[in-house]
Amino acid sequence: MPFVYLVKPVTVESHEEEKKGSYPPLGLLYLSSMFKEYGFETKLYDLDFVDENALVKQASHEQPEIVAITSTTPSYYSIVHVIKRLREILKNSLFAVGGPHATLVPEDFIGIADVIVKGEGERVISELVKMSRKQRFKNTIVLKGETVENLDEIPYPDRSILDRRYYSENLGSMFTSRGCPYNCLFCATRFIMGRKFRARSVGNVIGEWIELKEKYKAPKIRILDDVFTFNRQRAVEICKQVKEYGLGEWSLPNGVRVDNVDAELLELMADSGCTIVWYGVESGSQKVINILRKGIKLEQVEKVVEWSKDVGLSVGLFFMVGAPGETLETVYETLKLIEKLDPDYVHFSIATPYPGTDFWKWVEENGRFLTHDYSKFEREFIFETPDYPLKDRIKAIEIIEKELSLKYEVEF
Repeated sequence: MPFVYLVKPVTVESHEEEKKGSYPPLGLLYLSSMFKEYGFETKLYDLDFVDENALVKQASHEQPEIVAITSTTPSYYSIVHVIKRLREILKNSLFAVGGPHATLVPEDFIGIADVIVKGEGERVISELVKMSRKQRFKNTIVLKGETVENLDEIPYPDRSILDRRYYSENLGSMFTSRGCPYNCLFCATRFIMGRKFRARSVGNVIGEWIELKEKYKAPKIRILDDVFTFNRQRAVEICKQVKEYGLGEWSLPNGVRVDNVDAELLELMADSGCTIVWYGVESGSQKVINILRKGIKLEQVEKVVEWSKDVGLSVGLFFMVGAPGETLETVYETLKLIEKLDPDYVHFSIATPYPGTDFWKWVEENGRFLTHDYSKFEREFIFETPDYPLKDRIKAIEIIEKELSLKYEVEF
């Protein structure tokens, strides 16, 4: 039986991101399910846990027909390195790269991969299989993935290829929808998954939920959607069935919008087993929020946090440091908001523009890039503006760590 190797590169991220733990690479697990329908045996190599030398040694022995690699911007250089090493021993394998970076900046993989997949990869599997059985192409081919309108048509992620020890409490992670109809300046989701909200049916979601609990013994479920509660009625039905079937604890670690929940929905969520809900706030300054095109008001944030606490939910809030419009004054506004709301958790990320996004264009028009070194993305400030230079951005981190570290252990 021919092999497909599914490779997740080493994760390059900030200390704040590391605290979230490692999540199963669901995109690759979806592809595994699809490849198996074409008669392939699949193997997952998560290089956060599997030594690269072990991958190379096994690949030399098994000679996989296809090597499919997911890409993020901070991991770009490690991806290129891995491909070059594998090419030395795999003269006849097809190398395909997909994921966020390949979608946003496909030109970065020209001459490196045989195939670049932009967008969703499930519908191009048949094309990759055909290509793998033909003579190698001299030039890199770019395939545009077809948006899957009916997500119920996709088989569940193939978690049988996971080493469950690596993912601990995150083993029960799942997506119930794709796409985001909002227009946040900093977000790349709409460039990758599109702006149309596409949701799996309630029955399809509950089916995977039950599989995670019964077959894989997931301790709790983590829904990673960008906008889980966008369709309120669907969220309500999912909550009702989770409660009816007694499916245990669940959470929303990727965040939901404060304008997509209400007191009644939050009560139902808590009653069904939801324990933690995160909200994307980004700043304590309404001016900054407006520049970021969040489309929310701080008054909404205050009200929703209060509702959440009233029904017994733990609350986490996402913020940025170095966002467009931020100054040292607005940093103090953010700290005042945190003190007022008293959330259970806070998470700060360094504002990072990605190539091809609106945020990237904003920097080109309003500031200057300090580096284009992808390995520094998300870990360091990569741009500055005339009214908010690098030294002030570094000062902002010092202020945040000093003011919050005792309670929240914020560490950049």
